[in-house]
Amino acid sequence: MDNYYAQATLFVCSLCRFSATESSRDGLSGGQHLINQLQAELDSQELQAAVHLQPVRCMAACSHACNATLAAPEKLTFILSGLSPTESAAAVSEFCKQYANTSDGKVPYRERTTAIHKATAFVLPPLA
Repeated sequence: MDNYYAQATLFVCSLCRFSATESSRDGLSGGQHLINQLQAELDSQELQAAVHLQPVRCMAACSHACNATLAAPEKLTFILSGLSPTESAAAVSEFCKQYANTSDGKVPYRERTTAIHKATAFVLPPLA
């Protein structure tokens, strides 16, 4: 198993819609669907010790659903927007693994998937 640094938190909006015209499917919001898929991905990659999945009720970016933030002490914070609730869980999980294996959160751009390139809205410096 990899040596992880401080545990990261992946915040994911549970209220995000599937799309501008579809708020839910089978009683689940797009955000909750993504959270469920992410939990399965993180479990399958045995990332529970490295990444804590934290659903949140709103990230105030409803027009750009689905939204997530990956943060950890003394690391860059990545704000992701426009994630597909049905197709991005594997890419986000892989990015979490890459992030967890850095001391500062700097995952080289060339190592990030296309889905993460497209979804990266902001990168914030570490909190002091």
